[in-house]
Formats: sequence, C-alpha cells, structure tokens
Amino acid sequence: MIVAVTGPAGSGKTRWIREQIAKDPQPRCYFTPDMDGVCIDRTCLAAEFPELHIRTRGQEAELWALAESGFNVYIELPWYWELSSLEPLLNHLNCRRIAVVPQNDENAQIREWADRIIVGHQGVEMIPELPDDELQIHRGLLTGEIVDWTSLSVFWFELIGGAYGRVKRAKGIFEIASGESIYGDFVLGIANSEFLALDLPRHLEGRPRRFSGFEIVGRDLERSQISATLKDCCLPASHIQHYQQQLQESFAEEQEVFI
Repeated sequence: MIVAVTGPAGSGKTRWIREQIAKDPQPRCYFTPDMDGVCIDRTCLAAEFPELHIRTRGQEAELWALAESGFNVYIELPWYWELSSLEPLLNHLNCRRIAVVPQNDENAQIREWADRIIVGHQGVEMIPELPDDELQIHRGLLTGEIVDWTSLSVFWFELIGGAYGRVKRAKGIFEIASGESIYGDFVLGIANSEFLALDLPRHLEGRPRRFSGFEIVGRDLERSQISATLKDCCLPASHIQHYQQQLQESFAEEQEVFI
C-alpha cells in the first residue's frame, strides 16, 4: 500500500499518518520532501517509531521497491507544494490519495485530486482571514544550539499570542539544558498541548548534533525579530558546560545511591 497525504497548513496531516503507522502491523516507510533541512515531522515520527523507515527528497526511487517488499508507504506532501509538480511520481507509484482538511474547507483542487477526504482536527474550521495562498512561512535550523527553557517558554507564548505576526501554525524541536529534546506544536483554533519531550537519549556532553529547528506559518511575520529572539534564547558555551557538569554529577550521585 502506498498512500499520499496532503492538506492545508495545520489540518492534521502528520497526526493522521501517525495514527495509521501506530496501528499498522506491516513494515512502514514515511516519505516527505523536506525543505532546507528542517525535518520536524520526520524527526518526531522517527523518535516515536524507531523501526520506521524514513526516506526524503532524492530517495524517491526506493519507495516502489519498499512497497514491493511488503512495506506500507506513507507520503506526506507539504501544503505549499504544487500538487501538479508531483504528479509524475504519484502516477508512477499508483498510490491512494488522501486529503486531510479542516471542517469547512472547500478547496476544489484538493477535492478533485483526492480519492478520499478526511476531516482532520474535529471542530476546527478554516480561518477566513488566513487563507493558505496568502501565508508566509519562516523556517530555521537550531542544530547544535541549546536553549534556555524559561526564555523559550516566554518566546513561544508571545509568538502564538501575535507578538511577531498573525500565526496560524508553529512547530519546533528544541534542545534544552536538561539534555532533553522537546517538541512544541501550535495550530490556531484548537487546544494545543504543552511542550513534549521526545523519546530520545538525554544529551549531556557538548553541543548536540541531532536536529533541532522550527517552522512558523502565518501572515505579517516579523522574521528577523523571530530569529533574533530565538538567538537570544540560546545558551553560550560556558553555560552549557556548567549545566551539563551539574547534570552528570547529579546522575552519578543517583547511581551511587541506587547501588
């Protein structure tokens, strides 16, 4: 089975794919054409499902081979991609086409494209003043950076509150001083959860090499101010060394007590 999934920003595409992967007994593969190295969704899925095979742009030829060998393949198409540009790949794979849409979405192009329409976040309607064709997108890489948790919390509260523009969708993975990799997720119009720690080993030595970064979608975004504020949230090397030394000593003491 090969399934291609698309839909507007924040409609619940990745959440729907995650639900399918969680209950799928077959070997699974997830593919998305990541942009600019910002790979938030596939990082979260890989952390939750370690056995999941991940493929991205440049590895399209492997999808059919995986499907023939018994894998179920889930292809997530970003909302900002022109569907017509992917038709050669989708036609070659002969995949099912799923559109995950908000409650009152009437996008004719998506409905014509899809074999099946699924309402994503129940009860959430389209925000008329923020149509997808007028949205801006701001991405950034933070790999190697560790952010101060308190500063990040303040920034995130201000961001979703409109301090940096009208935000429809925001998500990010951030490394914090405790050694955890945390995930933040915001969709305008729904009750959003707090930051969640990914199921990854704590990083307690030097700067982390694993991915961290953010993606913000909205209108009138103050991109330079967003980037500058996030930069101010990042800890200097001296602070990182101090926090990591404290954590290592604390874990060592815990192990001694346990023994």
